[in-house]
Amino acid sequence: MNNTKNAVMIALFAAMQSGAKHYTKASVGKLLELLVKYHDIHVQQRWLFYCLADMEGAGLIRRKERYHRRPGGSFVQLSSMITFTLAGARYLVKKRVIGAMGLLKSILAFISGKDKRWPNTKDVAPTWNPEEAEANKRRARALLVGIG
Repeated sequence: MNNTKNAVMIALFAAMQSGAKHYTKASVGKLLELLVKYHDIHVQQRWLFYCLADMEGAGLIRRKERYHRRPGGSFVQLSSMITFTLAGARYLVKKRVIGAMGLLKSILAFISGKDKRWPNTKDVAPTWNPEEAEANKRRARALLVGIG
């Protein structure tokens, strides 16, 4: 990934309050502000959407669209809820982002059934069959033991 996409990943993580929540509802404008403020990266909305689409395509994040119904019956689109997948949390840990290990541990707790908040299991690990899920759990536990 290029520097802009790395910066977007870190900005998303920062908007999640460093892993205190499982998701972020940061708007595009807020993400653009964070990129300028902390990374001195000036991009347009279109490029940010390309970066988000690439990260979603790579399986690093998941987005959940949100809508609000007005009293007249029309709909208004709200900012999407974005969460990191297990691969995205691993990516942040690999990049040595402070607090990413806590996010990785909370995702693993969620997958093992100890945490029932959003996102759904299919949002975190969308394509795993039970054998792959168990193998990935073993690998993640070995990774955590090795790191810390």
